[in-house]
Amino acid sequence: MLDAAEQKNRRILVIDDSEDIHKDFHKVLGRRTDTAELDEVEASLFGASSLPDGQPVFEVTSSYQGEQGLAAIRKALADGAPYAMAFVDLRMPPGWDGVETLSRIWEEDRALQAVICSAYSDYSWGDITARLGQTHRLLILKKPADPIEVRQMACALTEKWNFERALVRSEADNRLLLEALPDALLRVDKDGICLDFKPSREVQLPRASGPFSPGCHLRDVLPEVVARQVMDSVARTLRGDTAQLLEYQGSAGEEGSTHEARIVRNGSGEAMVILRDVTERRRTEAEAEQRRALEEIVRAQANALLALSMPLIPISDEIVVVPLIGDLNAERMKHVQKTLVQGIAKSRVQVVLLDLTGVPSLDAASADAIVRTVQAARLLGVKVVLTGIRSEVAHLLVSQGRDLSGIVTRRTLESGIAFAMGRR
Repeated sequence: MLDAAEQKNRRILVIDDSEDIHKDFHKVLGRRTDTAELDEVEASLFGASSLPDGQPVFEVTSSYQGEQGLAAIRKALADGAPYAMAFVDLRMPPGWDGVETLSRIWEEDRALQAVICSAYSDYSWGDITARLGQTHRLLILKKPADPIEVRQMACALTEKWNFERALVRSEADNRLLLEALPDALLRVDKDGICLDFKPSREVQLPRASGPFSPGCHLRDVLPEVVARQVMDSVARTLRGDTAQLLEYQGSAGEEGSTHEARIVRNGSGEAMVILRDVTERRRTEAEAEQRRALEEIVRAQANALLALSMPLIPISDEIVVVPLIGDLNAERMKHVQKTLVQGIAKSRVQVVLLDLTGVPSLDAASADAIVRTVQAARLLGVKVVLTGIRSEVAHLLVSQGRDLSGIVTRRTLESGIAFAMGRR
């Protein structure tokens, strides 16, 4: 039988586009022979007795792009063996960057602890929290990383994941225990006479009339229509049928309340009626369903807006304008690139005007995405003209060393169109 330490989840996902980085992580987090210095650090953090032989053994899985990492997270969840934490590289061209990758992963697995690794200063802590929100599940690791620092983070965050999971399970067990306690337990005979009544907690039970007393009829405890249904279920249960479950609304004085009556046989072959108030549970379920429906509507509206906000506007058979408006996140730029490439492939376009007049600012990831979009269009033999570039956007493109060779820029869309028309 496994002890508590061996049963802990120490599964780690490494998402990085460098094979050498993966080898380093496996070397640092796998089994080692020379462990004295690391063992001392771990013992000071968690105590000598909390880790087997002073060194936890991590199960490390490698993914080389953000999309591959998301697929690994989904499979782990489906298999019932989630990862406790992930080390995610910040830059992983040509796919998602680390922030985009982590935002998508957290949509699938909110419990995952994470470390973003970077050798660059493209993102400040403010930039990252602006995209991911304030969270206690994220740390930053600067490359090149110290092996002890890597292992220290792995130990701390997997311990944190296991502690939080144990807390969630404890809370779930308590909820189940409370839900298992009926509001009242009645022992009744075949005629519907209550032989015994045991309230489990002080609650206001639905009654048709007067207080309960042993020897009264079910009609004295329940609304008449419900009492008749319960009596019919009692008769079927006593004949050997399976347990019956009825749900009903409260009486006139309890509008809006919902109750259930479960009829079962006890070990002596007697009918037992378990009464429970499920008003709050049904209200919570209804609210959750409303939230899901609203989220679907918002998602559909966002997709529709995305499709409408990035059209290819033809100026002539050979010239199109792609106006970009608002903040450019990774998902929007991916859509821009896909729309543009498909439009070029289906037409005789020779010049594309990529207009940034409506873009208030760019971050480093969006600037990279724009350059990649331009490069994709040029590979298809199309001339790209960038128009409406603000001074701060131009400064970012230049300061980050983006390759702008072969890209024509014009201050306004009008001057860009004039340039494109003059090339014909």
